[in-house]
Amino acid sequence: MKKLFLLFVSCCLCWNLTAQTSLKGKNWEARISGNGCLEQIIFKTKGQNDTVPFFQKDNQHTGPSFYAVADGKTTDAPWIPDGRLSYRAVIDGVECRMSYKDWKGQPALEVTLINTGHVPFQPEKAGLRLGIDTYMDKYPDWFGKHFPTLMRNEKNHFFGYLQTPSGHTLGIVSPQPVASWSVEYNLGYQDPAPHWFMGHRIESLNLDLLNALPLPEHHPQNLWTLRQGESKTWTIAFVNIRKPDELEETLHRLSGIPMLRIPETTCRPGGQLTFDVLAGNARTTVRNDRGEELKLTSERLDGHTQRITCTLPETGLYTISVDDGQRQAEGILSAHASWKRTLEQARQGAWKYHQKATSHIESWYGFYSAFLAAQYFPDKELDRKLRQRFDYLFTLLHDTIKMEPKFYSSRIQNTSGTINLLVKKYHAYKDPEDLRKASRLADWLINTWQRKDGAYVNHNIIYTSVIYVAKNILELALAEYELGKDNAEWEQAAERHYASARRAIDQLVASQGDFETEGELTFEDGMISCSALQIGMLGLMQKDAQTRAHYTEAMLDILESHDCLTQLRVPDARRRGGTMRYWEAQYDVQMLPNMFNSPHGWSGWRAYATYYAYLLTGEERWLRETYNAMGAFSNLIDYRTGDLRWAFVVDPYLRVRQTCSADTHVTADSLSFGNPHPDLYDTRRFIIGEQYVNMISDWQTVNTQDNDVHEVFKFMGEAMLTNAFVVERPDGTLAGYNCRISRKGNALEVEADERQMVNLHCNLRHAYTVKFRGKSRKTEAGFMGWAFGTDIYLNH
Repeated sequence: MKKLFLLFVSCCLCWNLTAQTSLKGKNWEARISGNGCLEQIIFKTKGQNDTVPFFQKDNQHTGPSFYAVADGKTTDAPWIPDGRLSYRAVIDGVECRMSYKDWKGQPALEVTLINTGHVPFQPEKAGLRLGIDTYMDKYPDWFGKHFPTLMRNEKNHFFGYLQTPSGHTLGIVSPQPVASWSVEYNLGYQDPAPHWFMGHRIESLNLDLLNALPLPEHHPQNLWTLRQGESKTWTIAFVNIRKPDELEETLHRLSGIPMLRIPETTCRPGGQLTFDVLAGNARTTVRNDRGEELKLTSERLDGHTQRITCTLPETGLYTISVDDGQRQAEGILSAHASWKRTLEQARQGAWKYHQKATSHIESWYGFYSAFLAAQYFPDKELDRKLRQRFDYLFTLLHDTIKMEPKFYSSRIQNTSGTINLLVKKYHAYKDPEDLRKASRLADWLINTWQRKDGAYVNHNIIYTSVIYVAKNILELALAEYELGKDNAEWEQAAERHYASARRAIDQLVASQGDFETEGELTFEDGMISCSALQIGMLGLMQKDAQTRAHYTEAMLDILESHDCLTQLRVPDARRRGGTMRYWEAQYDVQMLPNMFNSPHGWSGWRAYATYYAYLLTGEERWLRETYNAMGAFSNLIDYRTGDLRWAFVVDPYLRVRQTCSADTHVTADSLSFGNPHPDLYDTRRFIIGEQYVNMISDWQTVNTQDNDVHEVFKFMGEAMLTNAFVVERPDGTLAGYNCRISRKGNALEVEADERQMVNLHCNLRHAYTVKFRGKSRKTEAGFMGWAFGTDIYLNH
């Protein structure tokens, strides 16, 4: 009888481990596999099903699952059934109990950690692999995958969201404090063996209920140990967010956690910022980096929302603190340095952090800042040194008789970028020889690497959107059109280059999102943003309204899918508008493993796209995103010291290793090819989290690519340095970007924030007389365009 009973129990357990079950709510269903992990959550809204896929049982990242990292070793524990919809697992004497439940109408987990051992449990990290399928590896499947867009730990709670390219937003919230979060990135390739570079895909998002210190200050600081006999419990809910703009309101009303809603995260010194605190009766303070509290004004919008306005008196970062008596929340605002100072400091950085002749244009990208600063704010001696440096590197890298690259000629982003640098150099110094070099290089690139269908390629891979090849050629054409007003040869060159770029961009439009790019294929930040920006720029160059609308629609479809890769809701001015790149540190600053670099130089690519989207549509959303991003970019220069940093790392806790010795076989004046792996040099191990990472090109002689940071200053030169913007909102209020507005009746007096701002773009619903820099112009109702200054995109 006993044997029969044991056989019966065994059969029941086997059935439990293979049978699928589900938990249902009013508008959702969570399907749970036999091993206790989620297979999918289906949200049902207005006749539409939004499915959140989870990794399936043959994948090592199924979840939710209990895992721990200690002494450099990762341990996973399988679930043992422990009642209906309840499971348990054990690692190192710590038992994890997990139950699926309906929590306030949402699918949720109740998780308890109990230390049943005889000593404290102090792992590096321990918690849940959530199991949400984040692996974006092929078109069109990636449109349904959820990217971990924002995770935010506060002292007493946790929230975040994942978003798909197709637009579905999944919120995650816990009313209990969660120590940290982490992401597991895939490995890429060995070069040279046995040294591994990291890949371009995300394999797991983890909630680390316990995590070693140090952690960022706004994280809980006491969840690094679980004493013997101690237990802790968390509720973790998955929330269907109908629209991203409803994230804060939805999570606050559901869980009661205080939330910050900050539409504008940056302003000029002396400017005002307004934000909402969703927290009922909470005390809110804003302090500068010296701890001095600012004066605030507040307005009660409803029983749980307070609108706060403050003036940021000087350049710097300001910390928002909210305390509702039970929980705290934090945010960061920024008063950005002037764009003039920012560009001048970027030029200093271009000299301090050596521009090098390598196989990657990122190594000499600093000349963008050098030539832009020389054009607007000449510094005779520094400009001379940087100009000579460019000429030296150009000769090393190019056959100046044939006018083509000597090395790595298929890396067409090197050539197209150099074409654009020559255009910037021409604008700075007015030497037509620079433009002739650019024009000849463009002819070589087009004749060698443009396919019949219009695509620019690297052998068989489409490279049009690897650092916007077509945009670089369009910028050349615009310069050639200017000279072509008096010279037929230049006009013909402009037409030739414009036609080539248009064919390439038309191929992008026809691809309908099935793009290609360098490296491992994924829903790749630059592939998407560079496609959008190039289509947008071409749209701005169209005089025909129907053609312009065609390109606008195509661009917006791509740009909106990119939202999932961008920090659009993070309550932190240092990060707002940064794109979530995560494989650049190994190449740029010789640091491993992968980490989110945001903002990074390549975040500038989305900023071009949002800027063009505003000029095409007049929707203030795009201008606000552009300006917020530029505020974050400006802080890549330390406002206290003026020193240039490479990028901001978002991950809160990373054990990294970084090269700490220079290559002894080359100098900064030598040719240097390939990507030298960090482990080829002496390395040092340390912990970083939610912080800026310094440049290394001042001491590392071999090819490094940290000078890609200068992309954001190139963007600033095009969009923000010389331009001011006036927007009339639907309620009749006026907003100024890079300017201040005085209104008297139907007369607007606009004062630019900086002397070099000579162009004014107006987006007005009513008729006005606009005065700007001593000039006056009458505008009709519905006017949108450049009221003062030249429309550079139509200058052909």
